[in-house]
Amino acid sequence: MFLKIPKTNTDIVQKSMGFTLVEVLVSMSLFTIVVTMSMGTLLVLIDANAKQQNIQTAMTNLSFALDSMTREIRTGYSYQCGGTLTRDSGVVVPRDCSAGGSEFAFTETGGSLTAGTGSSRIAYRFNSAAKSIERRLGNTTTWQRMTAPEVVVDSLEFIVTDSRAYSDNGNMKSPTVTIFLSGTAGNVVGLDSAFEIQTTVTQQLLDL
Repeated sequence: MFLKIPKTNTDIVQKSMGFTLVEVLVSMSLFTIVVTMSMGTLLVLIDANAKQQNIQTAMTNLSFALDSMTREIRTGYSYQCGGTLTRDSGVVVPRDCSAGGSEFAFTETGGSLTAGTGSSRIAYRFNSAAKSIERRLGNTTTWQRMTAPEVVVDSLEFIVTDSRAYSDNGNMKSPTVTIFLSGTAGNVVGLDSAFEIQTTVTQQLLDL
């Protein structure tokens, strides 16, 4: 005949015990490692998304400014580059700058932008202090900024060739303007991106 020995409090405590201290420490360590890796990946994705949005906004503004410039130049005439730019459209001497210049002017066709400004001349220039592209309309002295503060322009150069008309010593080539532009898009440190753009514009009007 066997006697049934009642369970002691020690046995009950041992069976109701949870994880040991070592198991808890190991679990917490693994959890910390996984969370740290996940947070690092999440931060990288957030940073990349912010950079992409910042660059996209800046490049949209830059693209709009450059498209406006090329469209206006293409339909204009009497190209003039470097030196003192003529503001009075009545007397304009076309001038090349094959070595490049930071200022460029031309006469607008139609006068939609320069109406009421005393002249049909439009000029562009690089403002090294403000790191921007600026435009001047008509016979005024006021330059207007074309690029947003998020776009930092480091250099802007115009190369003009064959600006003389056909009637001037029989120039057989159409006037051409090549624009070189470089800088950074985005004004947040670490989230900006460098760019270099080159485009060539040819006068559409008959160069007679």
